Amino acid sequence: MPVPNIEILQINDKEETPQSTEPEIPHERRIVEAVIKLWKDDSANEDLGIGKLHLLVKNDHPNWSLSEKRLKTVLKSYNLLNSAQQYTYANEITSKETPDINLPKNIRLQFTKNRGKGLYSTNLFKEGDLIWEEKTPLFFIPPLDRVNLIANSKACTYCGSLISSNNSSRSVLKGLDCNVCRDVWCSQFCKKNDKVHQLLKHNVYHDDPKKQNSKKQIISSNWIKYEKFCQENKWNAAFAIGLIHSYIITDKSGVLAKQFDAMAKVRQDIRYKAIDSSGIGASFDNNNNGGGALFVKEQQESLWKQGFELFNSIFPINQISYEEFLTNLGTYNINNIDGSLFLIQSHLNHNCDPNVRVKFGEKKTDGIKVYAKRDIKANEELTTSYVNPSHSLNQRLRELRVNWGFICNCKKCKDDSKIIQRKKSNEASSNQSKADVKKFLNENHDGEEFEIETPIINGEERSRRKSVRFDEKVVAVNNES
Repeated sequence: MPVPNIEILQINDKEETPQSTEPEIPHERRIVEAVIKLWKDDSANEDLGIGKLHLLVKNDHPNWSLSEKRLKTVLKSYNLLNSAQQYTYANEITSKETPDINLPKNIRLQFTKNRGKGLYSTNLFKEGDLIWEEKTPLFFIPPLDRVNLIANSKACTYCGSLISSNNSSRSVLKGLDCNVCRDVWCSQFCKKNDKVHQLLKHNVYHDDPKKQNSKKQIISSNWIKYEKFCQENKWNAAFAIGLIHSYIITDKSGVLAKQFDAMAKVRQDIRYKAIDSSGIGASFDNNNNGGGALFVKEQQESLWKQGFELFNSIFPINQISYEEFLTNLGTYNINNIDGSLFLIQSHLNHNCDPNVRVKFGEKKTDGIKVYAKRDIKANEELTTSYVNPSHSLNQRLRELRVNWGFICNCKKCKDDSKIIQRKKSNEASSNQSKADVKKFLNENHDGEEFEIETPIINGEERSRRKSVRFDEKVVAVNNES
């Protein structure tokens, strides 16, 4: 008979490395970061009161010396309390009538007092219908993170699409390489639509401001510096408005300037106030920020001013004021979609349960198509969602307030709010029931332990299940031959 080999296994879910038991008084910024982490981990935590929030923070940081009172004081100072008055700037956003806009069939553009400019159907649309298509954006902006690849002939200088080494050599044969600099294009479409490449990239003329021709519109060497500055600071918005300004000043018709000016606009410093009322860690321009919430106000203003000086150094005869620079940043931030600006699409207002779906092509240069997400009645406003509709109510509200300046009051938000209130009411009722049971037991048994009788089912006595603990030892027996 084989002798069994007995092995003792330790099953333990406790921390192997004990946490420090030394009490620590955390800095207020660490407290805020801990709270925001709780909110990000579970959006339901955003509705918790100070008491429960304090318990969760202490659970994550048991060595912190932190009272409920101090937690409340810190959150109040960062305007993070549920009762805090949150900053909005929707009333600061302005727009004008859009000139030279060719609207799709069965669509009209209308101004309303509460929602400003908006698009409305003039006919019935069935779910899945193509409402309109914009093959080219008003302003196309390539990805900023492709700048180095573009400089090394590994990405298209217009759209930023990656180009393999084999295709790079073929570009010469196809005439898709620049005969002055190292830049290449991925297609004839991109080469044809790249209206500002020569002005921005070619240093064939004197770039010394003292020697330059007074009629020269762009100093390309200064554009290269500005482009590098934007890339170092991951500042897509500044990069974008530099390109937009280049397109505008080279547009002899003047239409581009008027259409950009007619878009919904607000200064970036006004938008930034919404961060102050959200505390650090707020969502702010997910696809561009130039520091965003990671910068304190003084650092942010310093970045803006530095960017402004570099911006104007590019355009000697088409300079703008500091206020215009901030306005252009804000205008781009609240109107862009996937980095670029589309003229008709920019008129769509928000709803957390939108009735249209905006679909992009396979390539960034393919433009967009707008479909009916459900049946749309005549004279119904066409809406899109500025945020992910599947996100929690609080997350959507915070993103919309910080990034677009308004408190959403759509039907979906109202319904979600009712569900949350109902859940809170049920939890309060449940807690009260537990309290009643505890009170009953204390009153009838004077706090003494007592046995619960074994249940009898179908005349048979059933034993109660034992609970399982995960700090017990388990004996494993392995038979070896």
